[in-house]
Amino acid sequence: MDPRLAAQWMAAGMLPNFSRLAERGQFTSLATTIPAQSPVAWSSFATGLNPGGHGIYDFLRRDPQNYTPNFSVSETIFSDSTLDVLGWRIPLEEATIRNRRVGKPFWMQLEEQNGSSTVMRVPVTFPPDDIDHMIAGMGVPDLVGSQGTYTLYSTRPITGGTSARVVLMRAQADGHIETTLSGPAHPLTAAAESLEIPVRFYPTDGGIRAVVSGTDVNVKTGDWSDWINVSFDLFGVIKIKGLVRLYLIQGYPRPKVYVSPIQIDPHNPVVPLSSPASYAGELADRIGMFHTIGMPEETWSLNNGDLPDKAFLEMVKTTFAESEAMLFDAMQNNGSDLIVSVFVQTDRVSHMFYRGIDPKHPLYEETDTTGRDAIAWSYREADRILGKVMEKMRDEDRLIVISDHGFAPYRWSVHLNRWLLDNGYLTLREGSAESAIGFVDVDWSKTRAYAVGLNSIYLNVKGREAEGIVEDNEVASLKQEISQKLLIFHDEQQQSVVKTVYDSEEIYEGNANQDAPDLIVGYQPGYRASWQTTLGAVPAVLIEANYNKWSGDHCIASDEVPGVLFTSFKLQQPLSSIQQVAQFILDDWRGVETSP
Repeated sequence: MDPRLAAQWMAAGMLPNFSRLAERGQFTSLATTIPAQSPVAWSSFATGLNPGGHGIYDFLRRDPQNYTPNFSVSETIFSDSTLDVLGWRIPLEEATIRNRRVGKPFWMQLEEQNGSSTVMRVPVTFPPDDIDHMIAGMGVPDLVGSQGTYTLYSTRPITGGTSARVVLMRAQADGHIETTLSGPAHPLTAAAESLEIPVRFYPTDGGIRAVVSGTDVNVKTGDWSDWINVSFDLFGVIKIKGLVRLYLIQGYPRPKVYVSPIQIDPHNPVVPLSSPASYAGELADRIGMFHTIGMPEETWSLNNGDLPDKAFLEMVKTTFAESEAMLFDAMQNNGSDLIVSVFVQTDRVSHMFYRGIDPKHPLYEETDTTGRDAIAWSYREADRILGKVMEKMRDEDRLIVISDHGFAPYRWSVHLNRWLLDNGYLTLREGSAESAIGFVDVDWSKTRAYAVGLNSIYLNVKGREAEGIVEDNEVASLKQEISQKLLIFHDEQQQSVVKTVYDSEEIYEGNANQDAPDLIVGYQPGYRASWQTTLGAVPAVLIEANYNKWSGDHCIASDEVPGVLFTSFKLQQPLSSIQQVAQFILDDWRGVETSP
C-alpha cells in the first residue's frame, strides 16, 4: 500500500475504514529497507534486523562459484548419497529445505514468553516456523519445484512466455482432445522425467468439458474452474497430489486452455506448508481449498500475454477471499495472542495495473476503465476487510496495519550490465556484442563488476568470486568510481536514471549468508533494472521503454517508496522504519502482560 495513494483516496472518501482507523489511532508513512524489495523488507519486519543481520538482500543472489543467479529466500539441499538399483537412483538421505533468512522472528520470541501466535503468508517463512499456527508464505514452491510454472494448451503453435509450458494438441473427428499434464519430475530417475496424468477436452455449448486426473469439470469461455484435485502416480502405490484451476481462454473449434501452476495439496503436502503440519489441511476443511504457492498471483501469465486482464483480476478476487477467510478463521478459532496476516493483492495489482493510473506509461492509452480502476479497487477491498476486522475486535485488542513499501511508475527498463559494459567494468568474449542470461558470453578475466537481481552490483573480487580479478585494496576506490558515474547517468532525454547508490559496507551491519552485494542501486522513479539484468544478461541496448503490463514497481531509491503505518492506538514513540516494528510489538506485548 502506497501512503500517497492511501492519503489521496482517504481524502476522497473512498477508504472510510482506513480513515476511521487513522482517526482512532494514527496514520503515517513507514520507511522501508534498502533495497525496497519484499523479501528484504519482510525479513526486517520479522526479525528486527537490517539486511546485513538477516542475510536477505534481493529476490536473487549470485553463486560466487559460477556467477549464476539463485532464489534468495530458501534452498533445497539434496543428499549426495544415492544407491543405483535397476536404473533407479534411490537417495539414502532425505533432502532438507532451508530458510535462508537469519534471525529469530518476533512471533517465536513471543511464544518463548508464553504467548501464542498465528502467522499467515508472511513472505520468507518457508519452511514454516515451529509455532502454534503458521501458513508459510513467499518461498513455497509449486508441485514442480518452481515459483509458478503454468501450462498452455493450444491447437495452434504459440510461443508462450516465461514460466509457461506449451502443449500443442489436436482435436479428433468428434472434437474431443486427448493430451497430458506434466507434473513433478520422477524423484528416482537420473533423467528426471516428468510424471504425467491424462487430460481430455470435449466441446460443450459455450465452453469445454475437461476430464483431468479423473475429475470431470465444465468451464465456460472466459471463466475459471473450481479447484481440481490431481494425483501423479509413483509406482502405482505412492501418489503425489496437487491442485489446479483451468481458465478457458478460447473455446471450440480452436480451444485454448490455461492451467494454473500445480499447487501443493494442503491435505497431502510434499513439502512443509504449515505449523503444525496438520494445520493446512484442517484450514482447508473449514474454509475450502486455497492456493498454497508462496506467490500465488500469476503475474507472469498476465505479463506474458497468456492471461487477459479480466482473468487475472478474477484470480486476485479468489486469493483475496482465501486470505480473508484465513484471517477470520484465525480470529474465531485459534485463540492466539498475536495474529499476523499478510495480504499481497494490493501489491500484485499495483505491479500489473500502474499503467492505468500513469498517463506517461506506454500502455496507458490501451488500458480500459476496469484496468484504470484496478488499484483503487484493490484498496477498496482492503478497506472492506479492515472494516470487518475492526467490527470483530475486542476492546482490549490492538491493531497495526503496515505495508512493506509503496509504489512508483515503471516506464523504462535499464540494462545495467550493458551500462557496466559500456563504461569498461564488464567485458564480453571476443566477437560477442551481447550476452544471454547467466553471463554466458562474459569474459571474467577482464570483468571487474556485474549486476544480478533487481538492485545489486557485485565486484569480481579475487578470492571471493571463482574468477575474481579485483584486488582487496582496489575495492573501495572501484565502488566509489562506479557510484559517481551512476549518479551522472542520464537517458537520451537527459533525465537522471539513478538517484542513489548505496555502499553495503556503510548501510549494513554484518553480512549474514555472505551474499551482500557491493553496491545497491537506487533508481529514480520511472526507471528500474530490466528483467534481463536480474538474470545476468547483457542486451545490445542500454535503456528501452517498458511495454510490459508489469508497469509499477518499488525496486528504486528506498526513500521514494515508503510503506504505510496505521494503528488503532496512539503511539508514544514514533516508528521510523519497518525494522522497528518487531521490537515494538514485543515491548507492547510485555507491557500488556505486566499491566493490572
